[in-house]
Order: sequence, then C-alpha cells, then structure tokens
Amino acid sequence: MSPIRFDLISDIHLDFWVENSSNHLKQDKRLDTFLNTIMPEIPSKTLVIAGDLGHYNKQNYRLLEKLNKFYKHILLVPGNHDYYLISKSIKNKYKRNSINRFLEMKLMAEQLSGIHFLDGDQIEVDGIVFGGCGMWYDFEYGLQQLNETWDRVFDNWQSISNDSVLIEGLPRRVEAMFMEEKVKLKKILNSTDVLVTHISPDWSKVPKDKATELFNSYYYFDGKDLFPDIRGRTWCFGHVHRRIEYINHGCRFINASLGYPDENKNLPQKILNVTQ
Repeated sequence: MSPIRFDLISDIHLDFWVENSSNHLKQDKRLDTFLNTIMPEIPSKTLVIAGDLGHYNKQNYRLLEKLNKFYKHILLVPGNHDYYLISKSIKNKYKRNSINRFLEMKLMAEQLSGIHFLDGDQIEVDGIVFGGCGMWYDFEYGLQQLNETWDRVFDNWQSISNDSVLIEGLPRRVEAMFMEEKVKLKKILNSTDVLVTHISPDWSKVPKDKATELFNSYYYFDGKDLFPDIRGRTWCFGHVHRRIEYINHGCRFINASLGYPDENKNLPQKILNVTQ
C-alpha cells in the first residue's frame, strides 16, 4: 500500500458559517472568506469530507466548485444534515423524501471533475483505496451501555433530535436505514484502506462526563462485529463535533469535524492534513 496522504474535514454546516443568499456576488465573496480561514497551508491532492456539508444543495455545490480548484480529488459521504428538509418549500421540492435531496446533491457534485460520493463503493487514488458510506446510528449505545429500552431511546430521539423533525422518508426509520447502510459498508470493508463514514462504529472515546447521556445512542453505531476486519486501516468519521485521533482495534480513527460557529471560540479550525 502506498503512503497515506490526504486532507480531511467533516461537519462543515456551511449555511451556519456563510449565509445562504440569492445574491451570487455577495455569496461568492463570503465563501472565499470562509475558505481562506479553513484551507491548510499546503493542500494534499485529495480531500475527504465525512458528511454534513450544509442544508442547501446549490450553496454546497458552489463550495465544492471552489474546493475543486485546490483538490484533484474530493471524496464525500452524506451526513444526517445532508438529508434535512428545513422548510415547507424544500419539503415540497423533494416530495417529502430526504433521499431525493441527497441524490440531487450527489448528481450535482459528480458533474464536477474529480468529485465522487462514496455510497457503498470505492475509488483508488494514488494506490490508496478509499471506500465508505454515510452509515447510520442504531440506538445500541443506550441499549447496551445504559441498559435502556428501545422505546425509551426512541422517545428521547423524538423529543430532542432534529433528525426526527427535519428528515423525511427512509432515514427517519432508524432500523431500516441502519441495516441498508451497513450492507453497503460490509460490501467494501475488507478491500478498503481508508474507510469513510459520518457515524462512528466505536463509542470507546465518549467523554466520561457525557457517558450517561442518551443522545449518544444516535451519535454512534455498534461496530463490534466489524472490528476484527479493520486492523491496519484508517477510519474517518464525523457527526460528533470533537476533533480526535486515536488507535483502537488496530485501526486509526480520525475525526476532523468543523462544527458550528458557537463551538469555535476563535476562527474555525482548518482542514486537517492526514499522513501516515
């Protein structure tokens, strides 16, 4: 396997940083300012975005156009926010089906040279095989770690998670969405050097002060059955807005999330250079 070198970010949540506007000149200026704050000094040839671009496909597309000038390859997976339908008009546009919004974003992005959404498939770049999908949560943290019932976890998800309000269609059906995504992931697991998902399979690094919180149930999935097959690989993820890098199960886990402006006390963190 060739030496690993790529750039990584997730959870950009673009419209929180750059106001979505029909004024293209104003929007372009704001996007350029935003990019200047997050671009690394020396970009790699490849950028991986581990989910959660933003809520507006046209704005996301414009960002990808600009990033495409810096990167030969841009690889993405969808995050939960990439399924959000945040207004009545948007719900009507996509016929109250969040998958339709993702498929439109995928089609738009892949019209640009070198941009590829990983959705249960792989791409080889300079001898490195990247593969993945968005994945989904399975509520197992609450069931296994907190000994809660499915109904209790589901009620908590419905009461405090925006996913339960702003997502329509399959992703709202947690069990079905999880199983569909896991089939995609298992298909490419054994032949992938760098795995990319939005949701992490490993909850071992949940901070102690958060360990009893039920919301962890929809921030991770139970990946124990996958762990024997991930030794020697790199696994990129997001969803949790906490940058972290560690080794577990012989696998290198990396989260390079950006997150929301109010989570960044100063300037937003830069896209991360990953090397090995």
